[in-house]
Amino acid sequence: MNDRIRFHPLVARDLDAIARWILDYAGSDAAARKLVECSATIKLSTRSHPDCRATLEIEAAIATLKTTPHKGSFRDEIAPGLSATPAGWKAVIAFVVDDDQRDVLIYAVTYGGADWAMRSSARSR
Repeated sequence: MNDRIRFHPLVARDLDAIARWILDYAGSDAAARKLVECSATIKLSTRSHPDCRATLEIEAAIATLKTTPHKGSFRDEIAPGLSATPAGWKAVIAFVVDDDQRDVLIYAVTYGGADWAMRSSARSR
């Protein structure tokens, strides 16, 4: 049986920040092309599309939490019940699992060294 994935309301900002980072890094034309390609297909060469690989890795890592929610590092010192798991090479997903509700709440998704611990701690209150 799969757990339900829910997102803290500020995770949308996290994902927007990641998209802006890719935009700044790759330029508007390349970023738009890569983000559209990422949405349209997973048959792209990850060597030629590293930013596409990043978004796919984040999506894939979140999807795995449905079937294996108890993974990653347990970080109770940051927030009660918090776990963190890498998503690819540059992203971190911070989340809590409610076994009674069969629910995974994503607190933060960060990329490129952003402070996931601080964001998760602030959002757990």
